[in-house]
Amino acid sequence: MFIAVLSLLAGALSVLAPCVLPFLPVIVGGSVSATESKRRPYLIAAGLVVSLLLFTLLLKTTTAFIGIDPRVWSIASGVLVIALGCSMLFPGVWSWIESRLRLGERSNKLLDKAGEREGVAGPLLIGAALGPVFSSCSPTYAWVIATVLPAQPLAASVYLAAYCIGMAAMLLAISLLGRELVKKLGWAANPRGWFQRVVAVMFIIVGLAVSTGVDRQAQAWIAERVPGLTAVEEALLPEAESRQATDGQPVAAPELTGISEWINSDPVTLKQLRGQVVLVDFWTYSCINCIRTQPYLNSWYDRYHDDGFEIIGVHAPEFAFERVPENVEKAVRDADIKYPVALDNDFATWNAYQNRYWPAKYLIDQDGNIVWSHFGEGGYDEAEQRIRELVGAEGDRADAVAGEQGARQRSPETYLGASRASGFVGSGRYEIGEHDFTAAAPENIGVSQWTLGGKWRVDGESITALSDGATLSYRFTGQQMFLVMQADDESEVRVEVEGRRPPGGADVMAGLAKVSDARLYRLVKFEQSEQGLLVTLTFPKGVTANAFTFG
Repeated sequence: MFIAVLSLLAGALSVLAPCVLPFLPVIVGGSVSATESKRRPYLIAAGLVVSLLLFTLLLKTTTAFIGIDPRVWSIASGVLVIALGCSMLFPGVWSWIESRLRLGERSNKLLDKAGEREGVAGPLLIGAALGPVFSSCSPTYAWVIATVLPAQPLAASVYLAAYCIGMAAMLLAISLLGRELVKKLGWAANPRGWFQRVVAVMFIIVGLAVSTGVDRQAQAWIAERVPGLTAVEEALLPEAESRQATDGQPVAAPELTGISEWINSDPVTLKQLRGQVVLVDFWTYSCINCIRTQPYLNSWYDRYHDDGFEIIGVHAPEFAFERVPENVEKAVRDADIKYPVALDNDFATWNAYQNRYWPAKYLIDQDGNIVWSHFGEGGYDEAEQRIRELVGAEGDRADAVAGEQGARQRSPETYLGASRASGFVGSGRYEIGEHDFTAAAPENIGVSQWTLGGKWRVDGESITALSDGATLSYRFTGQQMFLVMQADDESEVRVEVEGRRPPGGADVMAGLAKVSDARLYRLVKFEQSEQGLLVTLTFPKGVTANAFTFG
């Protein structure tokens, strides 16, 4: 319910976000008609909502199955806006096209007046053309399609619907207020008057900006100078560390299902484990929150396994390389995990538990009921106490070795792939493909922002250096910096901290991080949290990076 309300609020806020502000005059201008049609604002809002929902489905489907660059939809959107602007600027040409193609006769059932753009088609097209534009303006929207939609399609659909309702309501309010203001001026509704022609020119300018990518550069410039409403959304988005399940009545634990492979064990079921206490732990091996939790899980397993306690690690992958069984097997060995690990590559068990977080723990009693759950880091003392009560343990508690703890204030998890990227600054539009980037100057990189230099290939969930000496600079807040990377051959990434400070990360020696296996690399570690330090990474050709996390 909280996420649905947040999505509703996020939709309303997105209309006022810096990336949408340049489009508001176009939306208000498009709501004005020569025939004073009262339906135009509603039709524009409806077209935008339907377009956004359809665009989301197309984005997920095409990028997953046929590899169509999502940029295609932005270009199509820009071309449509340009066409609408031209039809407004040259109404005589539009009428000639309509008469030649008999558009008026064919759309008679849809339009208030045959052959006139004051009917249904025009405002619907205005709204539809802006759907892809609005899809990039909300971190809540990005979080839903990237994190919730793959694992929980039904819940994601509810959140997206709430987002669209909030957006449409705010957009409609602005359109109605703007239209009333324009109507009072009288001359503004004249289709051949200067006001309508200015609006038409604005349509064309906006369409060109969207098609060429200039709009993204303008958005970045505005975001640096206008207080961002997106910060409100980012502060409200669920952080695993802060969300803990509250106890209620015990409920039957869903069975493990859809498991593709097992590590450390033959296939097992909860039914077979009936009579034992079982902790189901959802994790993925490159997740820093999961890594910090691991020492506690290992210590509990060692201490209480002989008392009738079992752990099932359900590995649900975040990145494509985490679907590879050999990668997970190596991560299990490296973490010294002895308990069974189930590969839930299709999120079947994840969905059965209606889970949303990495890590997430569900404690199941001897009767097969979930009696306690916890999301994210923390809660270790309570978890162990519950385990001890259920197994009837006596004597010493587990000798847990605390994992690395995160700083209270830190930069957010930052994805580098085009489908989930945020915080990028620099030359050119950030999109799928091969690009030669020019890095932004250090003074132009804000906190939690990053820039690229040199040749890179940008994919949906990663970036790969295409030349030696390619750079990535990130200005972060926190005590530690981690980066998920991989390379086909062992490579060295240089790590430099502003002010010539030693990086201090566990995977860095003499300023170099040796990269090979796909995993999380510890690059920077300070004695205390730092505010806004710039870290520059220099990559050799062939190294791939996925996402930053911070501690």
